Amino acid sequence: MYYIGLDVHKKTISYCVKDAAVEAAKLAPRYSHELALVRDKEMQRGNRNRATLAVARKLVAYMLAVDRRKQDFVPAEEMAGKAVA
Repeated sequence: MYYIGLDVHKKTISYCVKDAAVEAAKLAPRYSHELALVRDKEMQRGNRNRATLAVARKLVAYMLAVDRRKQDFVPAEEMAGKAVA
């Protein structure tokens, strides 16, 4: 399998995706109120690592949903604004 011009195994790609999701999950609550709520809820139940993984899982769920629908991602905040306007 080729990935970015290199011959790598699927397991290596999985680690790359996981690492990217975790790094994105650390920053995402700053930009999304919904993800900040997920983080806060998990921080109350556990520690910082648990909260980061919960946000990462939510981000991956968003990516899979967008991929399945074959449509662009539209945040919930924007959808609510269009429905009211």
